[in-house]
Amino acid sequence: MNAPCIALLARFDKKASTFSTPVTAGGQLYIDAVHRAGGVPLLMPPTLDANVINATLTRCNGVLVMGGGDVDPSLYGEDKQDECYGIDNSLDRFEIAVLLAAIALDKPVLAICRGAQVLNVALGGTLIQHLENSADHSGRLHEVEVVPNTRLSQALNGTTSNGASWHHQAIKSIAPDLVCVGRASDGTIEAVEHRSASWVLGVQWHPEKTADEDPVQQSLFDALINQAK
Repeated sequence: MNAPCIALLARFDKKASTFSTPVTAGGQLYIDAVHRAGGVPLLMPPTLDANVINATLTRCNGVLVMGGGDVDPSLYGEDKQDECYGIDNSLDRFEIAVLLAAIALDKPVLAICRGAQVLNVALGGTLIQHLENSADHSGRLHEVEVVPNTRLSQALNGTTSNGASWHHQAIKSIAPDLVCVGRASDGTIEAVEHRSASWVLGVQWHPEKTADEDPVQQSLFDALINQAK
């Protein structure tokens, strides 16, 4: 069987040190994790053209959404707070469009950190714009308790994850089509999955940061590839 092709949602940047023109880029750690899992990552440039999105997803076997800046609060009906940063409304709308199309096509999806937040907003949920204890979730490993007998517990082959946390926002109200399947010790929602789609999973931590040395974190990418086969 050919290696599954994974659409890695890339982003636009006006400059890069090795290019004299604007670039479309994807994170190397995500790419490496997909390669280790036996998949072929395909960078999907941002677009709002529904025909291009559907044509790309039709040719791909799964979708991977990276972490990044904050989601535009206007997309979930709130005014921007001072702590928000890195907002790119066009990127938000691109990722939302791809996620909705992927779910409609029943493609497996792994959405990481910002990606999990975008997934929640795309389906009608809201976000905490700034965690009061954001320092406890920034630049450290912390344990997540995972609900047994869920897609996440099956992917991790267990009910705990000690992943790299790097976020100051989190899910507030969960979208109707999602269910919480993991929380930090302080109650912060750390993982969600779709209620009816075959395999759509969002995690708040960054498994790609430690996946090269932690088989539990790599297992999330392995599960995405297994579902994409």
